Amino acid sequence: MKRLLVVVIFAQCAASAWAQTPSMTAHFINIGQGESVLLEFSCGAMLIDAGAQDAAARTALIAYLNKFFARRTDLHKTINTVLITHDHIDHDFGLRSAVEHYVDNGFITGAGAPNPTWLRSEVSSGHRHLDIEEIPESEVEGVVDKSGFTDAAIDSINCQPVDPQIHVLQGHMLTNPGWSADAFSNLNNHSLVTRVDFNGASLLFMGDLEEDGIALLLNYYTGTARQILDADVLQVGHHGSNNATTQALLDAITPSVAVINVGKWNYGQPNKVFTTFLYGHPRQSALDLLSASITRKRAAPKSVMAAESSKHFHSTTVTKAIYATGWDGTVRVVVKAKDDITVYREH
Repeated sequence: MKRLLVVVIFAQCAASAWAQTPSMTAHFINIGQGESVLLEFSCGAMLIDAGAQDAAARTALIAYLNKFFARRTDLHKTINTVLITHDHIDHDFGLRSAVEHYVDNGFITGAGAPNPTWLRSEVSSGHRHLDIEEIPESEVEGVVDKSGFTDAAIDSINCQPVDPQIHVLQGHMLTNPGWSADAFSNLNNHSLVTRVDFNGASLLFMGDLEEDGIALLLNYYTGTARQILDADVLQVGHHGSNNATTQALLDAITPSVAVINVGKWNYGQPNKVFTTFLYGHPRQSALDLLSASITRKRAAPKSVMAAESSKHFHSTTVTKAIYATGWDGTVRVVVKAKDDITVYREH
């Protein structure tokens, strides 16, 4: 497999002619039943998750990144930060090919553990030279005004004239001792939630946070702090499952555009495990909640496949600005300002 060479940069990057019109692009890369989002700025790039549904999708992820750098030669094959929301393989399967700087939540267990564990061993043995940062809940809770946690590793992009602001949020256990620890044995509920602000617009990336984690998130960000969850673009949690989108969450976010990282509906048919077909993603119940909350519409209605339950799909029509990699291929969201957000589909 052709590997991607990535160099770590923490200093401000030089502006290029490409950046004359300030904008950012969120590339929701089509890697099947998995998640990887490339954030492109005028002076740098960031990757949120590096998952893939299988080896072929992992190869496609690397090919997409190589094609990106062939176009953005001014970035010198540099990803400033790679942030892994949690260590499940559909979020970190591509790590061994795509990372030189790494941020995660420090939970090294579960099916995806070999990849972050391998990365740590590469660093400790001296085979790779990079900084690894773990972000525990206590770091986020230490921010008194509840504006989210950030530092030079999380927000290593310093562009002008518009400098994006990147913060990590997540559900918090320490300030809520009454919550059952059993609800948080699922690593999905420890997903790092990432907020990106750019020129008045905002994007929120939910990882795989599920209902218990969402409830805790909403319980923590109350009152005036709730505005940190309000966003224009939503990366829908847990691939559009029935347990990761709630009305209370959407009331807090009020998104204009939603994007689901998910595989094609029949991937894994009939009985292969850990697949779109078996999980039943995305669920009709999640689409119904999103459709009722989002006012913006797609350019044209689209007939898609949605699930009532595991292995049970039906055709439905989506009219609102809800996009999915399983329907649309790679989705690119170009953000210039709060009232200037354009969605492109590469299917």
